[in-house]
Amino acid sequence: MPRTTFYASSDVRQFWATSSTFSTTLDSSAKFVSDLTEPLLPSRESGGRSSFDPRLTNDPGSSFDSAYKIGTLIGTGHFSDSVSVTDTIDMYRFRLQNDGSFNLTLTGLSADADVALFDRRGQLIAFSNRNGNADETINLQFLEAGAYSIVVNQFSGNTSYDLSLSSDRVSNLLATEVNAGLLDATQTFNGVIQSNNTSDLYSFSLDTTSCFNLSLSGLSSDIDVRLIQDSNGNGVIDPDETIAFSNQGNNRNETINLQALAAGNYFVQVYQFLGEGSYTLNLSTAVPSDLLAAESDLGAFSGTQNVSGTIGALNTADVYEFNLEVESSLSVTLAGLSADVDIRLVRDFNANGMVDNNEEIAFSDNAGTLDEFINLNPLVAGNYLLQVYQYSGETSYNLNLTATPLNADGAGNTLGTAFNIGVLNSSLTFNDFVGTADPLDFYSFSIDTTSTFNLSLTGLSADADAFLIHDANNNGVVDTGEVVAASTLGGTAAESIGQGLSAGTYYIEIAQFSGDTTYTLDVSASAVNLPPGFNVNYGYGLVDAAAAVAAALGLPTFADVPDRGGNDWGLDQVRAPEVWNQGYTGQGVIVAVVDTGVDYNHVDLSGNIWVNAGEIAGDGIDNDNNGFIDDVRGWDFVDADNDPMDTEGHGTHVSGTIAGMNNGFGVTGVAYNSTIMPVRVLGPNGGSSTGVAAGIIYAVNNGADVINLSLGGGFSTEIRDAIEYAFNQGVVVVMAAGNEGQSQPGFPARHATDWGIAVGAVDITNTLANFSNRAGTTPLDYIVAPGVDVLSTTPNNTYSSFSGTSMATPHVAGVAALILSANPGLTPAQVEALLTGTANPNGITV
Repeated sequence: MPRTTFYASSDVRQFWATSSTFSTTLDSSAKFVSDLTEPLLPSRESGGRSSFDPRLTNDPGSSFDSAYKIGTLIGTGHFSDSVSVTDTIDMYRFRLQNDGSFNLTLTGLSADADVALFDRRGQLIAFSNRNGNADETINLQFLEAGAYSIVVNQFSGNTSYDLSLSSDRVSNLLATEVNAGLLDATQTFNGVIQSNNTSDLYSFSLDTTSCFNLSLSGLSSDIDVRLIQDSNGNGVIDPDETIAFSNQGNNRNETINLQALAAGNYFVQVYQFLGEGSYTLNLSTAVPSDLLAAESDLGAFSGTQNVSGTIGALNTADVYEFNLEVESSLSVTLAGLSADVDIRLVRDFNANGMVDNNEEIAFSDNAGTLDEFINLNPLVAGNYLLQVYQYSGETSYNLNLTATPLNADGAGNTLGTAFNIGVLNSSLTFNDFVGTADPLDFYSFSIDTTSTFNLSLTGLSADADAFLIHDANNNGVVDTGEVVAASTLGGTAAESIGQGLSAGTYYIEIAQFSGDTTYTLDVSASAVNLPPGFNVNYGYGLVDAAAAVAAALGLPTFADVPDRGGNDWGLDQVRAPEVWNQGYTGQGVIVAVVDTGVDYNHVDLSGNIWVNAGEIAGDGIDNDNNGFIDDVRGWDFVDADNDPMDTEGHGTHVSGTIAGMNNGFGVTGVAYNSTIMPVRVLGPNGGSSTGVAAGIIYAVNNGADVINLSLGGGFSTEIRDAIEYAFNQGVVVVMAAGNEGQSQPGFPARHATDWGIAVGAVDITNTLANFSNRAGTTPLDYIVAPGVDVLSTTPNNTYSSFSGTSMATPHVAGVAALILSANPGLTPAQVEALLTGTANPNGITV
């Protein structure tokens, strides 16, 4: 049964753990063996298929000595009894006369009971322990002749049960393992058939007469399928209860397509014929069938192929698979019809075995008995499926397919067939086409040194897009995170990409969005000289607090301490606890959070909020003559008042990562004894460059040692000058790289070429976040820090997980505070050099 699909591993129980009495009875194996050698019930004549249904005059025993003696198992046997808190175990004994298969079901449960099969020595062979009142099943491909014992065991509650046994090669017992419920769309299930689980059973219902379609695909061995209705409700497949079946042979797909299946309850049984393997089962009521399990594989061909088939009430669709190895013209004719049958050509782009939107390439649905035709010129190389399906009536048919190769496409249609440009170290131009018949073009190239790459796609008469791809795992598939850059402007606008690239192999994809168009592709790459250790994606690497603070003290990096784990993974990743262990926790350092403000009343922040000692709260006087009246806790440059309270949540989240207090609850900041200066420059609609610049200058003039800028926007002379002012006044400025997935940081982080430090984001696995702006090919102080699913403080004493370079930046601001708490005399340039010089590039993936 496909357990992993339907319940978590935490639901799995050990059968032994259900009863201490049960495990004790296993020790009496000597008596057990001698008892099982006795004749139990008269054996039945061989050669026929019989069943027996004895009435239990006594409750089945709870030990091997008192187990109920079934006798020799021939055909199917049924037994009914109960288990409860006062009768927790029932045991049965039986014999198999010959080697063969074995099937067992435990049904009719109203509480949780389990079942196990033991050999004559008391060794466990198989068990079933599904949760609740779910049916239990055991289906074995092979069980040798001999004596066996069955144990029905209470897990919880009191319940009666029906126990059925059989030695049929294919189980005829109908214990549902998966209930698909009401089937009114398409449902997909995955499972495994093997020697100790030879049959899986799915139940479903129809509330009205419906078309019914089934496909069994993804097979590596010979597995068959049948549709069943248990008309008499006896839990056994009797003669005439199999409605339809499919047994193609080998590992071919199996299909059942019925024109009309009456409302009612049904079973689908997936069962072993030969071998073991996984499978995908699709059930659908779509008309026509949207399931693409190919019944016939025509293989790779050019020239002509002819096939014949029949469409009717018991087979409403046939699917033919074929491959075009090169771009070709395709002609399809369906003839010899005595009823109305249609055809359609499909390409299963996402390989999910179903016809999804935009996967139908062409169709023919002429009325009545008219021939059907599809003619395409050109048709790109690839795998296709041709479906012949019923509109009305029953008929045989003749299908003719003719494929004529055309001139090869100038660019390949997959990563594996991409046109190889070679080493790109100059400018090159290519002209080609994308459209309905050829929707994708791929080019591959390599660069042998860090370079600036540029692409332009021009001459468009329809909408096409451009993508730059790095197949990091070399699997020939564009996986999540492998699109390095993209240009997807609408209409006929020219597309362009500019990107810094490390040495390696890359791919260009030109993709049709709508319409057909020729195009001109211009590409170039020029080498750039970068500082040692600098990477165009992640700069100098992951910030390392232990190495940076140790270097600030002229010491070797501090020894590792045990990871805190859980929500503190970011602290572990930047190695902050190693610094705390040396006594440096950010004490004496003021970090200005220039952001949406700060909830200075938050229980995890209130003890670390900056207080302007030069101001007397509420007297309406600028006591310290700094130009701001009553700025006791900072300033709000959005509303121009002295209350920098955060109503958006962003600045509070940033503050918790820097200086959340080490109080045993909530979150702990990187520099948990540093002080947060709240400076509000962003409101619900963002902020102005004037306000941001003023906030930076306020922080500098009021004693900030570090400024955290988890914000971004366009270039601003005012902000640039304010950052330069901070740098010259001895303040470290830490800036978010931005979340646009671009090849270089946005502003103001791009000013890290001269002042401050830019920060990108990685996740818990040290993978560079796909949204994070990269370092680029222009050298600057750029490092990375945890920025994906980071838990921190949010307003009103709450906590939330956010993602962004805004979340990575306060990790670095916190490390800067740790450095300055250890060595307060360092200049911003020295702090930046320590951060970049000790950053760890090892293990970062892109």
